[in-house]
Amino acid sequence: MADPKHPLQARLARAHRLAADACHIGLSVTLWVAGTVLAALGVLLAFLIVAADGRPLRFFAHVQNLSTHYLFADPAARAHFDRQLLALFLGLVGVLVIARLPAFAGKLRRELARGGRHG
Repeated sequence: MADPKHPLQARLARAHRLAADACHIGLSVTLWVAGTVLAALGVLLAFLIVAADGRPLRFFAHVQNLSTHYLFADPAARAHFDRQLLALFLGLVGVLVIARLPAFAGKLRRELARGGRHG
């Protein structure tokens, strides 16, 4: 006679594996997106540093000039600048996502194929 607990244990083990995989995917995607956003912010900062010829005083002078113009601009001009900055940032994030996504998908596929075995 077959043990009635065996199918239940198999179902629980499968549910545990699915839950573990879902958590792993959720954490991996969250960390990958965070890394991509930080990389985009770093590219913007690097662009500003290059625009200032790598000189700290000139960099901060550019930032001060930009902030002064932003603060004294009318609300419509501020909104236009905000939209342009957001479009630039989202475009940069999009380019980084396109560049990084194949490697991330391959890594995630390999990790899930291992089935939780470390090494």
